[in-house]
Amino acid sequence: MILEHYWQRKVVHQAVKISGVRALYLNNLLREMAGSMVAIFFPAYVFLWGFESGGLTLGFRVLILSLVIERGGVFLLAGPLGRLVNRIGFKMSILLSSLLLSVWFILPAIFDRSLVLIIALSVVAAILIPIYWLARLSILSLDGDKDRYGGEVSFLALLDQVSSILGPFVGGVLVATSGFGLLFAVATFICLLSAIPIFFVGDYQIKNGISLSRFEKWMENKKERHLHWSFIGQGLANMVDANFWPLYVYLIVGSFTVLGALTSITFALSAVAIYLAGRVFDKKRALGGTEDEKEYSLATIFLGLLTLLRPLIRGVLGLLSFDAVFRMSLPFWGVDYDAYLYSAGKRAKSVLEFFTYREVIYSLSRVVGPMFLLLFVGTNYFWWVVFGLGSVGTWLTLGMQKES
Repeated sequence: MILEHYWQRKVVHQAVKISGVRALYLNNLLREMAGSMVAIFFPAYVFLWGFESGGLTLGFRVLILSLVIERGGVFLLAGPLGRLVNRIGFKMSILLSSLLLSVWFILPAIFDRSLVLIIALSVVAAILIPIYWLARLSILSLDGDKDRYGGEVSFLALLDQVSSILGPFVGGVLVATSGFGLLFAVATFICLLSAIPIFFVGDYQIKNGISLSRFEKWMENKKERHLHWSFIGQGLANMVDANFWPLYVYLIVGSFTVLGALTSITFALSAVAIYLAGRVFDKKRALGGTEDEKEYSLATIFLGLLTLLRPLIRGVLGLLSFDAVFRMSLPFWGVDYDAYLYSAGKRAKSVLEFFTYREVIYSLSRVVGPMFLLLFVGTNYFWWVVFGLGSVGTWLTLGMQKES
């Protein structure tokens, strides 16, 4: 009885008081470790099924099909799933997303690669993505300190990077030696472990729900136009960087082990830049004025130019050198962007509603972008169009600095 009383009064009480941000740090460390083992290889996993079935053109078309189904699903389901998050709360939403992500990981470990499996994975992703990201972004926006967003965002990104340093290399070795099945099985186990910290998070009170009429008013509000374009731009930039750049590297090096090793090295180099980016952003923002905006603008323009030049890169040394420069520059755009994003969420009447609307626009751009690329599959300038689209997307986020 004494031990039971102590547990209820001390242990449980203290556990409930763990902040959402701190729990997300631990959750994200493990979740990103699992994701980094798979993420850079998955575009090639999808592409190779099409390539082996019908050549280069079919490989690109199957990859684009999977991206359109995934993000088309998110676009259609963001509203209904936003209402679900509103009903069950942020804590249960992240736990549910962890379960769904485990399902996503385990399916390729059980079933042979096929078009049906690829479509099924896209559908599962379309459900788990909004459930997780609406809850995560809302928690960070609510619990975060506006004056320290740079530090908090960079620390979260640093945890991502630390877990991503070994992940790609280990994933590449697993694929090369044992195939995709073992890779997905290991990722499933780590993903399930990532849910443990979330059990100790308290509940949040969520104000307002999701409304189509309010979404239409928000879209018509000219004062929010910079956010609309920034969300479109981020969607295009992330789509290219997450799906087409790893595939481009793989097609050059022809080895999953080399792809994983290159990614691990460049991620390690960028860890220092992530730490510095958060500290620099907070210091410049604390000064007032426009110093943080100038830094963000320069980083955005520079990254857009780097993205545009990617088709010129050849050879392992060239890929390593170029991606090292890109990854070390990326935090000075990404950390600032996320800090501005959380500031925008914090000033919104309903943080969940705001991030639901953001998910709709973001996902729409990730549907239209791949469909546009279909027009150029099989042409000699396909990769120029791909990275040109990513470059334009990066530049479209310049307006985000208005949230400074």
